Amino acid sequence: MKRNLYTKEEIILCTYIARFGRSKFDESDIHKLKERSISSIKMKVQNIASMLVENGFEIDSEVSILTGKPHGKKGRRTNWDIVEALAATNKIDLFNLCSKII
Repeated sequence: MKRNLYTKEEIILCTYIARFGRSKFDESDIHKLKERSISSIKMKVQNIASMLVENGFEIDSEVSILTGKPHGKKGRRTNWDIVEALAATNKIDLFNLCSKII
């Protein structure tokens, strides 16, 4: 069975939510792009939030982290290459990037 990998655009949008919250758009808006399940998108946001926290970046206070890892172990770093490039981007610039996608 072919895995339904996240696109770069979806990762950008999920990273915005992890960093800055859901005031501009949320998981249901991302769902409309590729028909991916909202629960899967929420987990992706939580995984991105976990990676950000592990690497010293702040996340939105309303986003919980999900690591799927035993206590004391590092979480998976799926798509970290994309997330890392966005991690220090300011809110306005990242939102402008998201606006081109949605």
